[in-house]
Amino acid sequence: MTARLVSAASIEFVIELEFERTVTRKLVHRRALSEVFLTDSRRVDESRFVAGAQLPPSHAYYTDHRVPGVDPLLLLECCRQAETHAVHTHFGAPLDTKFVLRDWSLHLRPDADLPAGPAEVAIATTTHDAVWRGEALRELSYRMRVELAGRHAADVAMHVQYLPDPAYRMLRGRLRDGEPPSSDDYRGTTTDLAPAKVARSLPENVVLLDPEVGPHGVRAVLRIAGDHPSLFDHAQDHVPGMVLMEAGRQAALLVSSESWRLTGLEASFAAYAELDSPITVVGRKTDGDRVQVSFEQNGKTLTQAVFTGDTQQEESK
Repeated sequence: MTARLVSAASIEFVIELEFERTVTRKLVHRRALSEVFLTDSRRVDESRFVAGAQLPPSHAYYTDHRVPGVDPLLLLECCRQAETHAVHTHFGAPLDTKFVLRDWSLHLRPDADLPAGPAEVAIATTTHDAVWRGEALRELSYRMRVELAGRHAADVAMHVQYLPDPAYRMLRGRLRDGEPPSSDDYRGTTTDLAPAKVARSLPENVVLLDPEVGPHGVRAVLRIAGDHPSLFDHAQDHVPGMVLMEAGRQAALLVSSESWRLTGLEASFAAYAELDSPITVVGRKTDGDRVQVSFEQNGKTLTQAVFTGDTQQEESK
């Protein structure tokens, strides 16, 4: 299939993308084939590439929502997979390279039509501010235009650093006393928060514990669900950024309404979210449908984010 794309630099180009099968799972850092959405990636030139993905019509995590339409976090995950695949295939990073997310943003287009899957996604990416150490990429920023079913649906930006595995292990060792635990050690955790309160149907998709909700804010504890097949597809030594984004969205839902729908986010990551110490999620409603969320651990702020949304009519059951 041919997809006509526009790069972030507003230069038009046509690239033929394949949507018949997914890419090799290890190239997007996934263990389960059901968690691989990327189908193709083609390099345009030294700073640009395009990628294709297919959204599933049904998914235990990404389609478990009481508000209809494509989950914006699924679009963000497709972009994360496009970035990860490109770093290995287009920029030569070894498979054991560690990725350190510094910041990212997602903004749905005001007129975005997000129909339920299956749907084809095309991602046109321009990279900038590359940092190299010899022939090894150490840092890169991305601007991504996301097209869904042929229409401009969203814009994503991210800034990622890359470390060789020995350097990563040394860094993690300096940041804490002893080796970090594995997310596999946190299986079977549960929560009493009703799924409907965060617009979910399945209790396993609730990632907050003991929320205290006021008229303008919420405070809760992050639930580390190490056996969740999507949020922890494989063992991690910290809480991934996608898990924090889901927790932030759920905090925004609690302080807004169950029919609130995510339309954008901006997040910066200052420190690793450790698994073995409680993480407090603090959400505060600001102007309109914007919610500021901070993630705190051991007296310091790990991540700060702003979630933007609008209120949709709940799908009839």
